[in-house]
Amino acid sequence: MTSWLSPLPLSERFLPGSILFGACLLVVAVVGPSAGAQDLRLGLRTGPTFGFLSDGAGPFTGRQETTNANPRLDLHAGASLFLPFTDALALQPELLYIRKGGHFSQPLSQRYSVERYRLSYLQGLLLGRRALPIRGRLSAHAVAGLSVDVALDGTVQRNTRTADGEFGDHIDLMDADRLQQWGVGLVVGAGLGYTIGPAGRLSLELRYNPGLRSVFSGDGDIGGPAGHSDVFPLSAPLSALRHDVVNATLAYTIPLASLP
Repeated sequence: MTSWLSPLPLSERFLPGSILFGACLLVVAVVGPSAGAQDLRLGLRTGPTFGFLSDGAGPFTGRQETTNANPRLDLHAGASLFLPFTDALALQPELLYIRKGGHFSQPLSQRYSVERYRLSYLQGLLLGRRALPIRGRLSAHAVAGLSVDVALDGTVQRNTRTADGEFGDHIDLMDADRLQQWGVGLVVGAGLGYTIGPAGRLSLELRYNPGLRSVFSGDGDIGGPAGHSDVFPLSAPLSALRHDVVNATLAYTIPLASLP
């Protein structure tokens, strides 16, 4: 059993992502020859990430009445493959670097406190893609599937301001072993595309990626230091928090056959 003082070995930490990446490679090997090299497309993706940490029944909500759950604006970037089965259906595996997290604030009459969680992941996605009927030069599509996150880094910055002064504290969540080493989530989204030149395609997508697993470990909350133990964490228990993420993505794809 791994104690909370020692992080998981690298082999165990990256096992979920390795499984998903291996599954993507298997799909490419099976589907690729039947699809034809001219139909396979490689894409680059980037855009803003709107990250929330939620413990409520609905998206982007929390159970603490005195605490505000606020989004964290960050980014994601990576690559994708487009593997068509038919004119309308395709498989789309992706590998992304994504930064997410969330902010909490507690404005009280005698005290104002904030917590800022900044979390980084390597994310593998296995998505199904369906073309949607649309008139004109634009194309439309919908995607749905699963994501697996492997934690790379995580920190929390805490600040409290009172009439007596200000307090600040910065915690490395990886060293404290409070961040789950991996997570899994659902992905749903839709996008619009436009053909550029003889082969390139530019698309804009909007996705919702809710987490299905707690972001933090269940070994206990990160208590506040002496004099502030009654303040932090602002959202408790931490082990109940999950990711609620919205991504806006600009993607560009080209046929693999056009590469030198």
